[in-house]
Amino acid sequence: SAACHAIEKNRIGPRHRGVFGRRAGSLPDFSYSTALKDSEVIWNAQSLDRWLENPAKFIPGQRMFVRVGKAADRRHIIAYLKQQ
Repeated sequence: SAACHAIEKNRIGPRHRGVFGRRAGSLPDFSYSTALKDSEVIWNAQSLDRWLENPAKFIPGQRMFVRVGKAADRRHIIAYLKQQ
């Protein structure tokens, strides 16, 4: 959500600029959960879709609690992030 994330700066969650192709938990200036740092996930359309649908199921032990239930909403978010 906009309250938790921004494109250019870290907030409660890490910044989203350049997320496509980036390894989860890899920004050096953000404090990630151990689960996310150890996940070895690379963010792409498929991994982001699974993440947004249910982060706790995709990477147990992570700290994001927001879920995006509608597939169309996830597609729009992923398309936006891909442009960034």
